[in-house]
Amino acid sequence: MRLMSKQPQLVFKTTINLFFCCLALLPFIFSSPTMAAQITKTKETPLKIGGFSETVMIVSNVDAASQFYQDIAGWHVIDNSPADNHLLNLWKLPAHTKVKQTLLANKGATTGFIRLVELQGIKQQRIRANTQAWDVGGIFDINMRVKSMDETFKKMQQHGWGSNTEPVQFTFGPFVVKEWIVKNSDGIAFALIERVAPTLEGWPNLKKFSRVFNSTQVVADIDKSLHFYQNILGFKTYLEHKGASKEAGPNVLGLPHNIATQVERSVYILHPEGKNEGSVELLQFHGAIGKNVSSLAQPPNIGITTLRFPVNNLNALKKLLTDNNIKIESQQKMHLLPYGLVHILSVKTPDNTWLEFYQEI
Repeated sequence: MRLMSKQPQLVFKTTINLFFCCLALLPFIFSSPTMAAQITKTKETPLKIGGFSETVMIVSNVDAASQFYQDIAGWHVIDNSPADNHLLNLWKLPAHTKVKQTLLANKGATTGFIRLVELQGIKQQRIRANTQAWDVGGIFDINMRVKSMDETFKKMQQHGWGSNTEPVQFTFGPFVVKEWIVKNSDGIAFALIERVAPTLEGWPNLKKFSRVFNSTQVVADIDKSLHFYQNILGFKTYLEHKGASKEAGPNVLGLPHNIATQVERSVYILHPEGKNEGSVELLQFHGAIGKNVSSLAQPPNIGITTLRFPVNNLNALKKLLTDNNIKIESQQKMHLLPYGLVHILSVKTPDNTWLEFYQEI
């Protein structure tokens, strides 16, 4: 009876002791990241998209194209290892497709790369080989600065690059520039820009060609494209312009001289942080109507295939796209040098331009 009468007191004291022990351990529990994460819900990392880090081009001959960038642009190869086979899944290509790739960079640059890809064993078409500037669809061009337009003009013509125009000098705000939009037989176009005045500053690696810093898409409905980039992806405006040429005559877009003052163009340069570095330029012609090649603007067709944007939270991006009824075309985990293992997904813009977003794992 005595044992039975003392048992409730023993249980009570034990319970009290355990309670105070638990209180004493709480600071240690919450100071441990692992244990705290199990107890408190981790906050979602806010989505951040960077400007595009590289342009991907499907070319007819990767070795010849690579040599051009080394000899004429003054770039260098930073990777030519075999492509990860998961690229075929990302691009929805048959398993028997053979892939050869080379990644090049302006010497000293850490972004603005060009990735050349050659595909074998699959039927292909050229996206923008036989087009005018006002024809809609695909990526129209990529922008690079050049040290000397006159020297570049001569050398590129010798290598088979051509244009509807010669380099044009004009005044753009406080700047005097020479610009030339030139294209090769694969339908890949460059907008090359030389600063005439004032002296260009802040581009120490510009020896022949600079890194890629901007890319243009010619669109059929600029409002729809603006909604996609600004309202869904959250891009900010770096530049906005609407108007026609101030005077008749030569123009970089190759419009007939007599109507250059009549055809208005809407131009927006957009970037996640409102910069002109890895930015997207949207261009719509008002009054010049051509053909639409947007159905060709995807792998495996030859031309400027896609821009690749780094993100810090791909899951958040997927939710954002899904919530806004944007179809995710494909997604993969794959090795992609120089970034390493990445999780990457592809989408199409309102004008069917193929874009890719990746997160380093």
